Amino acid sequence: MTVCYNGFMDKNSIRIKARIENLRKEIEKHNHLYHVLDRPEIKDSVYDSMMSELLSFEKKYPEFDSEYSISKKVGGKILSHFEKIKHEVKQWSFENVFNFEELKDWEKRNINILEKKNIFEKINYVCELKIDGLKVVLNYKQGLLTQAATRGDGEIGEDITENVKTIKTIPLSLKEKIDCCIIGEAWIAKTEFKKINEERKKNNLSIYANTRNLAAGTLRQLDTGVVAKRNLKMFSYDIYLYNFSTQISELEFLKQNNFLVNSNFKLCKNLEEVQEFYNKWQEKREKEEYSIDGLVIKINQNNIFDELGFTSKSPRAGIAYKFPAEEVSTIVKDITIQIGRTGVATPVAILDKVLIYGSYVKRATLHNGGEIERLDIRVGDTVVMRKAGDVIPEIVEVIKNLRPKNSKKFIMPETCSVCFGKLFREENLANLNRVSAGLFCKNINCEAKHREYFNYFVSKKAFNIEGFGNKSVDEFYDIGLIKNVLDIFKLKKEDIESLEGFGEKSASNLIEAIEKAKNISINKFIYSLGIRHIGETVAKDLATHFLSVENIQKSILALDKNRNIDELKKDFAVPGIGEKSLESLVDWFENVKNKIFLNEILKIIKIKQENEGEKQEKGVEKLENNKNILSGKIFVITGSLSKSRDFFIDSIEALGGKIHSSVSRKTDYLLLGENENEDLNHRISTKEKDAREFQIKIINEKEFYNLLK
Repeated sequence: MTVCYNGFMDKNSIRIKARIENLRKEIEKHNHLYHVLDRPEIKDSVYDSMMSELLSFEKKYPEFDSEYSISKKVGGKILSHFEKIKHEVKQWSFENVFNFEELKDWEKRNINILEKKNIFEKINYVCELKIDGLKVVLNYKQGLLTQAATRGDGEIGEDITENVKTIKTIPLSLKEKIDCCIIGEAWIAKTEFKKINEERKKNNLSIYANTRNLAAGTLRQLDTGVVAKRNLKMFSYDIYLYNFSTQISELEFLKQNNFLVNSNFKLCKNLEEVQEFYNKWQEKREKEEYSIDGLVIKINQNNIFDELGFTSKSPRAGIAYKFPAEEVSTIVKDITIQIGRTGVATPVAILDKVLIYGSYVKRATLHNGGEIERLDIRVGDTVVMRKAGDVIPEIVEVIKNLRPKNSKKFIMPETCSVCFGKLFREENLANLNRVSAGLFCKNINCEAKHREYFNYFVSKKAFNIEGFGNKSVDEFYDIGLIKNVLDIFKLKKEDIESLEGFGEKSASNLIEAIEKAKNISINKFIYSLGIRHIGETVAKDLATHFLSVENIQKSILALDKNRNIDELKKDFAVPGIGEKSLESLVDWFENVKNKIFLNEILKIIKIKQENEGEKQEKGVEKLENNKNILSGKIFVITGSLSKSRDFFIDSIEALGGKIHSSVSRKTDYLLLGENENEDLNHRISTKEKDAREFQIKIINEKEFYNLLK
């Protein structure tokens, strides 16, 4: 116990504290040498004895313990669950290309965008290995690791902070007291994977199919001690909320701050050099301890990266160049028809179970009748299988030399396999001469469509009713507890607690989850309606534009349906809404049964006006007063601000100003976040340096608002 006299520690306490701090520094040093630099200087037994001494001291003298001590990498905490958390920075995923021609098309699209902006800077690329692991997002405040999360859906992830603290290649503190967000890929070595699976076999436990599944399963362990023992690693490759001029400088910063950075990256002057690097690693990828499924290619200059911006799903300045998928052969045992929630009749090949790229595959979609004709696929055929993008199983070709005698061509049915109603070709209002390859069941009472829609309605992207999985939905439907989705909200505890798989507690939990789901954001509600071609992105666009479902309905019903689809698009005037989406919206909102359904469900649920708040945050009331007080003025924004960056961008543009991603002599104002220069130890950003050099006016938030008066 520490003994204090008038606030001062006695000599023994000072000695103990110094010993603890010295142990931490020495262990941290050797941890970095061993796990990051792969240059151990001491034997494991020496390392273990120092760690044992530190743990003993911290237990005996808890007043000297610290949540950022290297000892925390040993694990030991037992978690009850994983909290959902919102990312400070949206986590995008890169689009995929699979050959050099697609890669050149990607470059061409980017050059066209830049030329329209009068940007003719020579582009160079950074190639990094695409590690097949699990994306991890780390948040540091004042240089200390405060939170770690999974990617989740890009906006919401799971809090895995305690588990991440056990990963030896992730520093708990940085060399500088900065705020930043670090992105990396957690992985587990192939030798560790083999060792863990062998141990699980001995204990009659199921084995992991591949290293990625093991890494993901490990990070979701509730026992941090288990995580610590499995020796996860993480390659760090990106940093946000802290400015750098190039991707290469970001990687150098990460290395300087003791992160493990994959050293196999290369700066390339052109795509030909990229292709050489790709060919080299396609041949040698299996020799590494980590799984590699391609390259990640990023434009090195961050100012160009910013100028190119984003599509609805991905940054334009980066691409994943995937290696060819692993291919195997198997036999088609049958071809069945699956009816989806919108009535789409999809042929599915039932296969002899086959292991491909680390997981077993028994089914593969054949998309439509046109695809079956193209492949000339028949029951009994031996086919070549692969996973497109190493994710979706697909049939590449038929080995016709192995085709059974007397095999017959598969013909798409004329009737629905569930309700036996007639199947129809999809109508196309934009091009009446174009015949769709897809077939649809239009019977509104088709049971298959009902079942699929129930599962869709309760899914995470829609009402997100926890504990209401496909199995429960099917059981409730079969026994008549739910006949339409409105019945879900009428369920009572006594209705379900006696059912197989349910008890009093689980029944209560489900009822609570249903009650909680009654409060839903507008974009999720629009998505939950299951309107064809209305996915997450389009649902968000509609929510942001209209703010309420009633407004969407009024706008749709007000359209002159005698006009062609192009004229209707102009009348509707919602960015991001294409022909098919608009056709589907018109069909859905014109349907009498859907109108009744909408009226009924809006009496039951409460739509949270999150998007309304977002809309009002998007730019000083979106300039309803039509002032142009910033006309012609060019702004650059950097640093953390009190509101979202979109707020300031929309405000400036609404008032006639322009936003540029980098400072030039033409810039009028640099809007500087408060934390960019809050103390002398903080590194001045490139944008601030350039602004000072060009004598550009630097303003803070208060001064920005003064401009608007």
